[in-house]
Amino acid sequence: MRTDTSTRSTDGQELVDVDSYRAMVKLATELRRFKTALFWAEKVTVLSNDDPRDVYWEAQCMFHLREYQRAAKIICSRELEKRNLLCQYLAAECMTEAKEYQAALDILSSVDSETLSVATTMVRDEATEGSEITGGLGYDEPNRNEILASVYYLKGKVLEAMDNRSLAMDCYVQALNKSVYCTEALDALVQHDMLMAWEEKELLQQILGPQQCTEPERKILKRLYESKLKKYYESIVPLTNPEQTPALPGNASIWQELKEKMKNSKNTDCSRTSRSFLTPRQKSEQSKIMSPAKKLLEDIKNTPSYLIHTSLTRASLLGGGGFSGGSTALGDTGLANNTTRKETPIRFTYPLTSATGTSGIPYAQCMSKLENSIDLLTAEAEQYFYRSDYKRCMKTLDAILKRDPYHRRTLTVQIGCLAETRDTNQLFYVAHKLVDFYPDDAISWYAVGCYYDLIGKSDHARRYLSKATSLDRLFGPAWLAYGHSFAKENEHDQAMAAYFKATQLMRGCHLPLLYIGVECGLTKNPEMAEKFFYQAMTIAPLDVYVLHELGVIKFENEQYESAEQVLRNTLDMVRSLSKQNGEHLSVRWEAVLNNLGHCCRKNKKYDEALEYHRWALSLNPLNAKTFTAIGFVQALTGQLSDAVDSFHKSLSLKRDDVFTTTLLKQVIEDLAEEQDLPFFSVESADDEENADKDGTTVEDEMSINSVEKPSNVRPNPIGTDNVLLPSRVKLRFDECDSNVSALSDTSADDMSMDI
Repeated sequence: MRTDTSTRSTDGQELVDVDSYRAMVKLATELRRFKTALFWAEKVTVLSNDDPRDVYWEAQCMFHLREYQRAAKIICSRELEKRNLLCQYLAAECMTEAKEYQAALDILSSVDSETLSVATTMVRDEATEGSEITGGLGYDEPNRNEILASVYYLKGKVLEAMDNRSLAMDCYVQALNKSVYCTEALDALVQHDMLMAWEEKELLQQILGPQQCTEPERKILKRLYESKLKKYYESIVPLTNPEQTPALPGNASIWQELKEKMKNSKNTDCSRTSRSFLTPRQKSEQSKIMSPAKKLLEDIKNTPSYLIHTSLTRASLLGGGGFSGGSTALGDTGLANNTTRKETPIRFTYPLTSATGTSGIPYAQCMSKLENSIDLLTAEAEQYFYRSDYKRCMKTLDAILKRDPYHRRTLTVQIGCLAETRDTNQLFYVAHKLVDFYPDDAISWYAVGCYYDLIGKSDHARRYLSKATSLDRLFGPAWLAYGHSFAKENEHDQAMAAYFKATQLMRGCHLPLLYIGVECGLTKNPEMAEKFFYQAMTIAPLDVYVLHELGVIKFENEQYESAEQVLRNTLDMVRSLSKQNGEHLSVRWEAVLNNLGHCCRKNKKYDEALEYHRWALSLNPLNAKTFTAIGFVQALTGQLSDAVDSFHKSLSLKRDDVFTTTLLKQVIEDLAEEQDLPFFSVESADDEENADKDGTTVEDEMSINSVEKPSNVRPNPIGTDNVLLPSRVKLRFDECDSNVSALSDTSADDMSMDI
């Protein structure tokens, strides 16, 4: 023990300096010797007659030792959670870590947090314990907004764990309004996809006001926070009208049609009103016969959309003393507590340092240095990922991971990039490294599940992805990959169940809706699939994967002209994206070219169809279905010999293709009927003998056939000179079309693994 911990009073008795023991507790806590800190904290609490600041430090030591119930008990037994803001926050955090969310919510809603003081004041009985003692917990009143921001963030975390996501979003916005530096609240809103892209932009504009930060701070925060937002499309204007959509490129008529469909799929008053006229019995009967997909669409349309303006208005009123914390976040009380609220300014007072001081950095130099921060480099890698520029993405990720090998956000991008490039060896290494060092983190088992899914072991993939969702059930990418593992084995019901869960967790992400639409198309429900695609387009109107799948569904609905226009616009966007990346079209876009070729064939544009199929063949020369598609178009244009060659090439790559075998057989028969066979068969000998009896020869018979058209041939639709096509060449290729579009290796189910 230190020699200066005891002194002598005026009457000669030795005095013990309790403050020295408090300093010892803080020092031990900073050195992470929590058992030592707890030992002396308990002694200080006894010596100070349960001073709230000493109880707080004792409970904090227990929290660090993961004794959550014990820490909450020593606070609540003294009812400090109703008198002190820090004690309320610590007790609620203990219950949250113990996964007792209702108890944590009760603590936070028992007393309005805005009315609690940061300083500690206790009045004790003069006869028994002493006089009034006033002290602080080490936090000044200027830091009050930071503590309140932590309380609102904790409220949102608890409400989100209880599946009350609307109120959770509201609490996160309140936390950012209290302190713009509360990055946990922003990460919860962005990484959990709680807001639409335009809502994120609107929120960022509102919180970066003059009340929260100075102009240099605002510029720095704007650059840092914008790197966290969605990157589906680079430029999007913040929309005050949620019914408005960004400007779309390409054919104006087709985009106008798509915008109308998108508008009809959004939340509209008329859709809710039409349902309100139904009787309760009709509503119950309608809900009974609804499929899960239709029920989800109805819930999306009938549930009022979350408006960011509502929370921003509440936050501004809350800062000025308009609404209470309980009414804003929890809805338990109304405006009754406004008279007791302590009005606190939103502006934070920080000590300003001059530019000539030791910590002052010029603004231009500061921004230049921040560009090398890990968060901004990760945002750059994400931008490359969404542009499908995987080479630059991996190069940027390698530079980041050399500095910080276990940066979670970077690792999430790396896993998605390795899955897209099918680098199984590197993914195996990353997954095992994460499992060794972070066995209790969901991202570790997510990486393992992605590896097994990539090598085709769906059972193992489902096992590890299920473990990832159990460790963190708010981890959206794990739910999407879990659904992919079922979809690859054509287990559509289980896949859609996983995508439904992802839809609930990822309100601002379009990928769950896209994958549900793909599954609806595979289960022969194209109308429902089209509705989900339009719903996905309300979130990401310029996503090429949504447009590609929408074109496929329109083709299956026999809307060939509309499908061709959608796929042409998709191809234009893909080519622009590839040009921006400085590379040629990659093999992943082969499905777009093949499907566009099918649409051109249906619209009698055979030359363009052949051009697109051959373009697709240049991207992937070993695709049997592309050879079959080329052969079919050649057969329709009368190029029977070339068609036979194409079918043979297709069968050399996939011998058991029944459709190609059938086509080849019939084209060979038609080719044999058109040409004079150079060999002499038994049937031809009989025909010659019969002709001799009738006085005619084989040459006479062939000349007659060339003049009189048989009943089983028809003219060439392209207008080829003197070429007759047998009617049997008009085959049904629709089944092959659906297989190519939905089950191709580059469909949206495989192209868009979410990060």
